[in-house]
Amino acid sequence: MRRTHSKWFVLFAMLAAFSVMLAACGGDDDDDGDDGENGGGAGFSDAGYKAAGLDKETNVTIDAGQPIKIGISSALSGDVKGLGVPIADAAEAAGVGVEIKGHALQFVREDDLCSAEGGPAAAERLIQAGVVAVVGPICSGGTAASLGIYDEAGITHVSPSATSGTLTSPERAEGPYVTFFRTPVLNGDEAREQAKYLYNEQNAKKAFVIHDTDDYGTDLAEQFEKHWKDLGGEIVGSRTGFEKKQTDFSSVINNIKQAKPDVVYFAGFYAEATPFIQQMRKESSLKDTLFMGSDGVKNDEFIAGAKDAAEGAFLALPGTTGSEFETFAAKYKEISGGGDAATATFGAEAYDAASAIIKALEKVAKEDGGKLVIDLKALNEAIKDSDFDGASGKVSFGDNGDRAGAVVRIFKVVSGAYVQEDTGN
Repeated sequence: MRRTHSKWFVLFAMLAAFSVMLAACGGDDDDDGDDGENGGGAGFSDAGYKAAGLDKETNVTIDAGQPIKIGISSALSGDVKGLGVPIADAAEAAGVGVEIKGHALQFVREDDLCSAEGGPAAAERLIQAGVVAVVGPICSGGTAASLGIYDEAGITHVSPSATSGTLTSPERAEGPYVTFFRTPVLNGDEAREQAKYLYNEQNAKKAFVIHDTDDYGTDLAEQFEKHWKDLGGEIVGSRTGFEKKQTDFSSVINNIKQAKPDVVYFAGFYAEATPFIQQMRKESSLKDTLFMGSDGVKNDEFIAGAKDAAEGAFLALPGTTGSEFETFAAKYKEISGGGDAATATFGAEAYDAASAIIKALEKVAKEDGGKLVIDLKALNEAIKDSDFDGASGKVSFGDNGDRAGAVVRIFKVVSGAYVQEDTGN
């Protein structure tokens, strides 16, 4: 693959930015967001396109017989690979049976570890591999730390699961990064629906909030508190943060016992939610206290690990199923070796993120003497103009890269399985 527009200065700038990010970023993270009702702020700007080099034609040439490379940045190892591997499989499923003007698609997977350190490292490897676009990163911390790297390279990336609202409202003069789009519902929307369901349907009035300290958990906890108080709910005790890989929650559980909440709100991932709920349910006074977990908790690994302690737990999952879900499910089963698409959290969003890239490539790729020429500027514009019915519903983007529309579903663990609650969604 050759770029006909020279970008050597971008490579050196990218490497420098990468080094700075590694030094500056300390915590890892997951999907997250600010208030989905007004998250994102200003839209893309001319200065933003200029910063990404997408104010002018930037061509990539793919030789005859060579594939078009699409990157996948996901957590392929570590505590949340149960989330990351299905996301990668789902993204790759979108390319099953697809060729573009005689060129096959080749998906290049890199492990971003769902962390602020892993995201930039995966971004650099994918760019060096010659990808024309990327699905991912999957977590908010890794995404935040990678935005500048993709932008410097002019590579558009679409995250299926990074939900922090601040990702599309960064503190920089150019406004949102024009190379970043996403297909999930934002944290603010999830937190609002969780609060409404608990307050109105479960008659809970006092909530204790616990969260992981990365971008995802912190933002989601803040959003929940905001919406909970707006409804008239009370936050009891002190909002408590915990680090990734924590397994001993005895001190926070003692604080919960003293606070006597109606519900414990947990913003984080299944890796920490599993030991937490097991220890919580061992306390007789907390045996029947409501538990509401975030989308990072809703995973088959949570039920498998927590076992009986998971019974009765409520979990939220942003998004819905669209007209292409059955097509996605069949392709996902093929790619994953028999996997069930219905259990792949953010799987439909990953399929749609890859579909947005593929559909855009089909529009802009041009044949030139047996070779294929892809203008990264035109590719970015075509992704921005996406408008199709996908596996996760209608896919279109706002003027800051956020997905338009928001649906949040609530599930309850019943007899070892997730059962969707009737909330009208």
